[in-house]
Amino acid sequence: MGPLGQPLRGGRRSARKRGQAMVEFALVIPIFLLVLSGILDFGFALFSRMTVISAAREGARAAIMVPDDPTYGYQQISSTAQARAVAAAAQGVLTITTSNVQVSCLETTVSTTSPPACNWNLYTTANTTGAQPGDSVSVTVTYTYHTFFPLLFGTTFNLSSTVQMVIE
Repeated sequence: MGPLGQPLRGGRRSARKRGQAMVEFALVIPIFLLVLSGILDFGFALFSRMTVISAAREGARAAIMVPDDPTYGYQQISSTAQARAVAAAAQGVLTITTSNVQVSCLETTVSTTSPPACNWNLYTTANTTGAQPGDSVSVTVTYTYHTFFPLLFGTTFNLSSTVQMVIE
């Protein structure tokens, strides 16, 4: 009650303010959630990209660690690199298969004007010594990222990384 016994009007006014706050919250929350989901999806995509880069690097490193054995050819190098890249991606919780890992090589004797060639296969007569120091191995890992919130970035996009290293 007021000083002259009249009822206060503040109770009614505070109810209006609460209603106004609810309307503002209802207008702002969808935008806030959209921004938040975009940040989360971008973070997961960035993590997946870094894992793909790491898997390609691990596969290339495994490929250049060639044992000193003349019978160790391209098939052994390729399967070793693929297995290591798949294992590295699995540690990063990405599911890739060996079909997502391409291993290619080029020899130091190949001229730069011709396309990369690989004569490491022992069944060819051009190279009976297998991989040699100075030869180069290139490992490409591809991964299809599926977004959590397709309204922002689309449903999928491809992540790929290529790493080239020289056999020591």
